[in-house]
Order: sequence, then structure tokens, then C-alpha cells
Amino acid sequence: MIYGYARVSTNKQDLAIQINTLKENGAAKIYKEKISGAKSDRKELNKLLHLIKAGDTLIVTKADRIARSLSQLESIVTDLTSRGITVHIINMGTFTAETMDNPMTKLLFNVLGAFAEFERSMILERTQEGIKDARNKGVKFGRKSKKYNIEGSLLYAIEQVEKGEWSQPEAAKFSKCSIATFKRRLKEYRGI
Repeated sequence: MIYGYARVSTNKQDLAIQINTLKENGAAKIYKEKISGAKSDRKELNKLLHLIKAGDTLIVTKADRIARSLSQLESIVTDLTSRGITVHIINMGTFTAETMDNPMTKLLFNVLGAFAEFERSMILERTQEGIKDARNKGVKFGRKSKKYNIEGSLLYAIEQVEKGEWSQPEAAKFSKCSIATFKRRLKEYRGI
């Protein structure tokens, strides 16, 4: 049986290109998931690695779909090939137990794996630089803060705290909110 594995890091990314490529290369059953490769608990990959058996083939489009480092890639491929499973990494080649015993193939595998790890590191570095540059330009990341209307009992309680009449816990109780929420609304009121 020829199995395929497709993975993207976020729900916003699309698996279609990987799935089509895997099908074009003979994958009869494709396991797919949308999860960061940095996560060790990739359920679909783990399910596939336990299910696949001698004589089967695993196809992935690129090495970084199944591994995030050269050592992790080598560990997975060595484990699979030693169990009699063929591993076809489309952008690297096909690996079997016999080819992994060949010093030249092993060297090529490690060089290509090192390039894949280097590429991932460079992408990460460029991403971090882009985020830093965007922050320097004033771009805000994350969820936008909700604007609350400070009115009614909350406004009255804040005014009492500002006058020194009430403590913040007393004002929070009067406003029917937690102390943390009251402190956030107080900061908003003060414009901090």
C-alpha cells in the first residue's frame, strides 16, 4: 500500500497542492493534518507511523512535512526503512533499508536533510525579522482590544475609588466584576 502524508502548520493554509502531488505519485490513502510541525503530538502522523508495515511506501512532498530537524528526519526514515518500509520524499528521493546502508546514499540523505533544516531556519529568521520590522513600524499583533463603555455602576465605583472613598476590591464587588477586570477598566478610565 502506498500512503501519503500531508501537513500544513495552520488552519488558514491549504493542503490541496500537497494532496494532488501525493496522488500523482501513487498515494492510495493520504493522512492529512493542520498542525505545527513543532508539535510532537501529531495524531495523524503518529497513527500512520504505527499502521504502516513492511512492503508499504510512505510518500511526503518535502522532508519538513514529517520532521523539523535533521536528527528527527533521520530517526523517522531509519526507523521506517529498518521495518521494510520505503520512504519517498519527493524533493529528496526514495529511501529503503538497502539504500540507507549505502554510505553514499546516507551522505546524500544527510546533506539534503541539512539543507532542508537550514532552509527552515532561514525562513524562521526572516519571519522573526519581518515581525520585528512590523512592530518597529507600529503594527500591533494579536487580538484587538475591545472598547468598553464605562458607565452605570462601574463608572460610579471608579469615581469612588478616584475620590479615595472606596478600595478597589469594594468597587469591584459593587460593580459585580472581578478585581482584575475592575483594575483593567480603571486603567482604561485613566487612559493608561
